[in-house]
Amino acid sequence: MGLNSIEVKRQNKILVYRYLLEKGKAVKPTIAGDLKLSLPTVRQITGELVEQGLAYEAGPQDSYGGRRAMEIAVVPDYRYAAGIDITKNHIDFALVNLRGEILVNKRYKKGFEDSKAYWKELKQMHETFLKEQEIESERIYGLGISLPGIISKDQKSLEYSHIFQLKKPMDFAGRISGYPYEICFFNDAEAGCMAECYTHQAPDEFVFLSLSNTVGGAIVHDGQISKGKNNRSGELGHICIVPEGRLCYCGKKGHYDPYGSALLLSELAGGSMKDFFSGLKQGNEQYQERFEEYLRALALMIYNLHISTDLPVVLGGYAGSYLNEYLPKIRALLKEKEIFDDEECYISTSRYNVEGAAVGSARYFSEQFILRLS
Repeated sequence: MGLNSIEVKRQNKILVYRYLLEKGKAVKPTIAGDLKLSLPTVRQITGELVEQGLAYEAGPQDSYGGRRAMEIAVVPDYRYAAGIDITKNHIDFALVNLRGEILVNKRYKKGFEDSKAYWKELKQMHETFLKEQEIESERIYGLGISLPGIISKDQKSLEYSHIFQLKKPMDFAGRISGYPYEICFFNDAEAGCMAECYTHQAPDEFVFLSLSNTVGGAIVHDGQISKGKNNRSGELGHICIVPEGRLCYCGKKGHYDPYGSALLLSELAGGSMKDFFSGLKQGNEQYQERFEEYLRALALMIYNLHISTDLPVVLGGYAGSYLNEYLPKIRALLKEKEIFDDEECYISTSRYNVEGAAVGSARYFSEQFILRLS
């Protein structure tokens, strides 16, 4: 069954708005040509966007002769979206605009505990964070919160979390209240993947491997994260790579997490990933030995993911964001295992560092704002 005329008009409006968000500004004939829409349709849509305050006439385009066309520019700060990433030892806050641009992100050291005092302080810290940016709550379209563990399908509870040593499901409703906007909850690795998904350059299909203090990930098909039957898809840190190997935090042996955790690297440098890679470049032998071991395990994991899915692999998380310059070395290690002669490189690194999960949680709401346009 086809779309009715009202829905077609709405979809075209979303298309034009996305175009302006990506380009920043453009003239109507260019928009019409690039999107294969009629000029009258584009005129009507841009007029509505200007009337709604989502865009404005930025003045005539530069011209080398003839009548200069009026440029239409987007208003990226019409609304904001906020994100919070809760980890075992830290809380990350992020604020993005409708283009998905990171306006500010901050990380605070704060150990997690499931208590009224903790959740109350979290709310206070979030309010202070927004006040520091001079952002009124009315300008916030929504708040995304990510945590390490399995989120229920209805997104109302944290089903279990080995990191938080959760003994039973943790209901969010009894802990998060009083926020004047919509809130959604996400698994931390899934949130990091969402930050990647919502960029204009993201492939439609890929595997996201999050190399943070714990290892997680997500599998993306047609631009959407595949969550699996029980919402457990992407538990990549628990793929077994060394039978009877190192003990994972979950209590089982041989999982990838104790070989791929960012802690393996940062612990040698007092907990600082930046200092680890700085020392590595300066020739620290202990760092080099640890990193060689880390890359060998990573190459094995990437190979397993690629050979089983035939999808490109994006490396994210705390460690992943430092690995771009080491991709040639990883590719050389992969060549030792590959059975196909793939000319095209299938590994890349994420655009985000430690703020990835908080940003992804926030960008969910900037995306929802676009999808709900009328």
